[in-house]
Amino acid sequence: MSPQSLSQATEAIPVSPPVMVLEDEQPVETPQSTNSQRNRRTRWNEWLLDVFAMNSFSWAIAIPIELVLAGMSWREHLKVRLLAVVFNTLIARPFSLYRNWILVRFGRGSAMHNYAVDTFVFLSFQLPLYILNMLLGGASSGEIATACITFMLIAGALGRPYGMYLDCLRRLWLGRRAVADAAAIAD
Repeated sequence: MSPQSLSQATEAIPVSPPVMVLEDEQPVETPQSTNSQRNRRTRWNEWLLDVFAMNSFSWAIAIPIELVLAGMSWREHLKVRLLAVVFNTLIARPFSLYRNWILVRFGRGSAMHNYAVDTFVFLSFQLPLYILNMLLGGASSGEIATACITFMLIAGALGRPYGMYLDCLRRLWLGRRAVADAAAIAD
């Protein structure tokens, strides 16, 4: 093929006009994209906070219950606690959302009211999961019964402290008031 015939053959090929690219152009951030990024970051921070709070609190509480009162071996305790880390990571955010939902409905009140609400939330959500965790961890039925009875007896001593711990972490980590307090202020 001669250069002249090649030139004639390529004349029929349509060519788009040249496109000018400016290298220093940055993507435009709209308020909507900024809010979306902020919401994603906030949800991530809330999830991390809930996971940290649930795991750190439950491990500190489980040591005396499982090792001293229930008489579990260190091996059983570690197996149950490692399973608990997985469970707590999965349930930390749902627990926090459940607690928020209950707090919005019942609000904040006297010290006794707050104690009753946090105890109810803690016991109604955690006890069934604790039983399942111990079953999967290989604890015997006697160990499970002893640990669960102990858990129910001291749930009154756990629910409110966990609620206060969670609220304190939210203030420190996220700079937020408790959900019920924020709802009361909005009214």
